[in-house]
Amino acid sequence: MDLKLLRAFFQLVDTGHYGKASAKLFVTQSTLSKQIQALEITAGGPLFERGRHGAKLTALGQLLHQEARALLRLSDDIDLKMQRANAGLTGSLDIGFGISTLVTAPQLIAGFRASIPESQITLNDLPSREQHQRLLDGRLDVGFCRAPEGDNDLAFMPVIEERLALVLPHEMTIPSEGRLPDLNRLGFVSLSPLRGPGLDSQISRWCSTIGFTPRIIQYADDILTVHAVVAAGLGAAFLPWHGVNALAGRTHQQPLSGPEATWPVGLCWHRRSSNALLSRFVDYVSKHHG
Repeated sequence: MDLKLLRAFFQLVDTGHYGKASAKLFVTQSTLSKQIQALEITAGGPLFERGRHGAKLTALGQLLHQEARALLRLSDDIDLKMQRANAGLTGSLDIGFGISTLVTAPQLIAGFRASIPESQITLNDLPSREQHQRLLDGRLDVGFCRAPEGDNDLAFMPVIEERLALVLPHEMTIPSEGRLPDLNRLGFVSLSPLRGPGLDSQISRWCSTIGFTPRIIQYADDILTVHAVVAAGLGAAFLPWHGVNALAGRTHQQPLSGPEATWPVGLCWHRRSSNALLSRFVDYVSKHHG
């Protein structure tokens, strides 16, 4: 049934008078009469008995009044939910993050959910390159990751400055920068370049500036495994400082210096996204990070 006609019907029931109902609906009595007549055709019979005292429901009208109330309430609920969604007050977000924001991302997300209780958040632990691709494909709403390289479809807002760190087994002493070649006797564990091309490139550039080439003895597909291998005493590694700090206690870490030792990690999203909840999340992070 036409919801507009049902709303006219309920207004007439509430007032019991065509003149009063048409005034509340901002239509003429003639228009209201035509609306009720159209509804009666759909219902298959008269809905009101018209008399000197106004409009009184027929048996068919009473049945419609009883059954249609839930339909209008559902329609009102849907309208309200759509309004809240368009205002960014409800909805869902698929969010990516990496080890550099293992602490920062959950803190910001927890604060955002407290401010927008109806938001539904899904977290995905993903490398930066994969986050970028999922954002472009529409399989991710927003990510905490490295800045995208040369892609104008993705927006980026820095949140933290990440830094390379030398990570050693707990029982080993951190050597001076000039003694780094000594660590090649132990060997280095590295994240697979295919899994972390950004980190691999960062390490290569930093090592190049000091003329050092690490002897890689093992690759792993995720940073947690790299860290676990180092913690077991089986090698050294270059890893993100914020990330290994979140895993502290099992290894020694020393942040590195130099122009190639740092890079921004921040919020990345598709510029053409129409998700109003995403806009609120970006605004929240911009005001609360750091």
